[in-house]
Amino acid sequence: MARVLNASYNDLIERAQQIFWIKGYKGLSVQELSKYLEVSQSVLYNKYSKDMLFTGSLDYYTNTYSDPFLSQLRASNKGLESLKLFFYELIDALKNKTFPKSCLMVNTIVELRNENQEVVDRYDSYLEVLKDSYIVVLKKSYELGQFKKKECIDNYADFLLGIIFSMSILYKLNDVPELRKYIDEQLSFII
Repeated sequence: MARVLNASYNDLIERAQQIFWIKGYKGLSVQELSKYLEVSQSVLYNKYSKDMLFTGSLDYYTNTYSDPFLSQLRASNKGLESLKLFFYELIDALKNKTFPKSCLMVNTIVELRNENQEVVDRYDSYLEVLKDSYIVVLKKSYELGQFKKKECIDNYADFLLGIIFSMSILYKLNDVPELRKYIDEQLSFII
């Protein structure tokens, strides 16, 4: 009989995040989640709902993967080179399976667009932090004289958001050199 007594809520969240990342929210039944987490279905119905574990998984993803990655990006003083390295690291994480399946937040946005307000709040916050991180780097790039149109910083940040979404598809189709070439070409539009 499956039990939850051997796992804390945080342990369950960490493990649930992996299966949600692979199967998505809709692609995972409570029965499959219960089996994967090695807890009874009654625990999921009575103590930790699928929704609770999913939103907790999104928070875990943000705290464990996204926030440290973006903090490192914001701290860099290399300007556009730091954006290039950021995307190269993303390519490496996707290709070497550090991420089991593209960005969890991008997957969630595509799968659950506007279906659950708690989820919407989480991915809106994620996108805001991501865009703000791009803006920090772009301002440093401007100060380094790497591009001339300061008034375009917000538009460039939106443009960079699109690259994250496109990488979620392109990494499945292209090899690392092709993906790096794509990043180089995209960043060349920032002038």
